[in-house]
Amino acid sequence: MGRAPSIIVVGGGTMGLASAWALARRGAAVTVLERFGHVHDRGSHSGHTRVTRQAYHEGSSYVPLIQQADREWLALGQRAGRELLARVGLLLFGPPDDHELLAALETCRACELPYERLVGAQARARWPFTMPDDWLACFDPSGGYLRVGPCLDALAREARDAGARIHHGVAVAGLEHGPTLAVRLADGSRLTADRLVVAAGAWLPSLCPALLPGRLVRQRRILAWTTPAPEHVAALSTIPVWGAFLPDGFFYGFPHGSEGVTGLKLAVHTSKQQPWLQTPVDPDAVDREAHPADLDPLARVLAEHLPIGVGPFTTTHACLYTNSPSMSFVIDRLPGDPRVIVAGAFSGHGFKFAPAIGLHVAGLLLDEDSPLPGLSVRSHEQGPS
Repeated sequence: MGRAPSIIVVGGGTMGLASAWALARRGAAVTVLERFGHVHDRGSHSGHTRVTRQAYHEGSSYVPLIQQADREWLALGQRAGRELLARVGLLLFGPPDDHELLAALETCRACELPYERLVGAQARARWPFTMPDDWLACFDPSGGYLRVGPCLDALAREARDAGARIHHGVAVAGLEHGPTLAVRLADGSRLTADRLVVAAGAWLPSLCPALLPGRLVRQRRILAWTTPAPEHVAALSTIPVWGAFLPDGFFYGFPHGSEGVTGLKLAVHTSKQQPWLQTPVDPDAVDREAHPADLDPLARVLAEHLPIGVGPFTTTHACLYTNSPSMSFVIDRLPGDPRVIVAGAFSGHGFKFAPAIGLHVAGLLLDEDSPLPGLSVRSHEQGPS
């Protein structure tokens, strides 16, 4: 048998751990370098929970990938003895002519997913959301949320059990693409490997400046939790994960619970009335405090569409998006050096896919597979789709 390839994974967050997990289980000699700690609050996986859904308004091409990831999360949870995926369902709602809501319904139809198409009056009769009678709603019973900490714990545990070495507090300053592939650490030392995976989240553009230069944009989002009146907690604990396609933008939330923080969690994904959401940020200098401009729009959405959830904001977290031009992922060989795989620009909707992405990265490195359609570097070279 030949020597197992040595692979350095730069970044030990969601996609770095998933890649290490898949590669180590394939027999590769894997070393993970993470500049922060395990399950930290500096990048894109803070906030304790992440939505999972198959009613994908971004396009039906994502459905096979999320179904693969769904199977892997369930199997990983069984092996870990812990429920990683809480399948509480997903309710999407909005005006009847909203093209993204209609796209989610079309994905369900085209992929033959189990779902319910409701009008506003029917949705109001089942859940404590407020919406006009003629609005549309889509209920996806496969939806729910993933528990971030336990998910990453399980990936790290199985990666280590398969031989991966995971190092925290190790900052990578740069990559060296000479005859010998290497990473240069912040302390001046160098580590060499046969191949690299760069899954550095918001720091990907800094480490790979030639990758879609100027077109991978880092943005700040605030996640927030309210403390509703005690008499409403029971009802709020049984609602599905929800997403509202509003004239102002896309807002989403979770059932009331105690997943890291006790309260009702909600956030904004896009908003026409909050232009600062599009402002590029430096991940090393981003403002992590929540301000009235961040929280007032969330309070208005609750007041208008989930009034029993209204209450003081008691906890907030900052989350970093790294957006590609099309809001699709970038998973491919680095242009100019096929020994390096980049996995990034998950544009605020990547966590749920992590184990499937890890398996795909392993296929690219070990089997010389082709990138998934629409998710390669080349698919972003002509601008937004």
